[in-house]
Amino acid sequence: MILLNYPEFLHDMSFDLSKIAISAKSERTCIVSIGKSAFFMYEKFILARQEYKNCKTMIISPFRSAAQYGSNVETTVSTHPEITEKSFIAFEKLYKFILGSSPEHIIVLISGGSSALMEKSGDPEKVCRLNSELLRSGLPITEINRARISSSMIKGGKLAEMFPEISWSILVMSDIPSENGEHLVGSMPFFRKDLPNTELFKIADSDTLHDEILRILGRKEIFSIRMFNGTVDELAGIILQKMRNGTKDILITGEPVMKVDNPDPGTGGRMCHLALKMLPHLESDSIFYALSSDGMDGNSGFAGAVIEHPEMKPDTSEINEALTNYNSAHLLFKWGMCIKTGYTGLNLNDFVIFSRS
Repeated sequence: MILLNYPEFLHDMSFDLSKIAISAKSERTCIVSIGKSAFFMYEKFILARQEYKNCKTMIISPFRSAAQYGSNVETTVSTHPEITEKSFIAFEKLYKFILGSSPEHIIVLISGGSSALMEKSGDPEKVCRLNSELLRSGLPITEINRARISSSMIKGGKLAEMFPEISWSILVMSDIPSENGEHLVGSMPFFRKDLPNTELFKIADSDTLHDEILRILGRKEIFSIRMFNGTVDELAGIILQKMRNGTKDILITGEPVMKVDNPDPGTGGRMCHLALKMLPHLESDSIFYALSSDGMDGNSGFAGAVIEHPEMKPDTSEINEALTNYNSAHLLFKWGMCIKTGYTGLNLNDFVIFSRS
């Protein structure tokens, strides 16, 4: 099955960046790469577009990379999913980078997670508090990012608006499973449709992940859903119904939402919570993977859950208690049903696979 090379298969997906018609050409071109996939996107871009390899570059990521880059590349580590002091520092560093480089053209490589990595506000405490509330709200990511835009001084194209003399080319790896979701990735500081100095290219999204998993699974008969953005409970209901109807193979990709209404939640995320809800219904002939492509399911520290041919399970009371306390990862880990990868460097939504022999 797919876990034989998870998360390596994510890195092997092909992205054709060589034919993207970036319109602005200038010797004074800089690169900004930001998001959970910041290093991955930068390396893929430079590999495909060698003419930009010596450009001054700033990379903003939630983790450090072991890769070695040239002296033209500056890296900054910020925080995710919470907006913290580091988020505001990251913006100040980027602002100084732009002023110091005096570019005519900036190529932006942006992926999910950028909303938390960089921020500017007249009321930082209010923005941090709002972001924390939004993370627990159970709202779709489109609504969350629109709320973030309204309270920010740089999101929603406002950063590009600060520099109308610069041409901005935005390459997006979208983690928002909806039509035109690429316009809201990272609450999009660098692009807005009404700004004539900005252009946007979508290079990958949830469908990219879906198609790759379908290819690897090689199933002729498989029930699948793309870009799912309903609730975790709704997703569990769909899967359970299909299981009861005798469906043998299921693939669902997207980003389900989950409202955390416990003031003191435990450890877990959407995928661990979903897996624990499904666990009582899984028979010994089945496998169930519920994983985040970025390798971080909520605050769990795990990529999600891996349940293969379960012979023994926690009792119902333990499961219900963990679900009530949003402590799914703690219980699943206790039973050896979690996988830890660390950040995969790629962020193209969650994926769920069910199969039985």
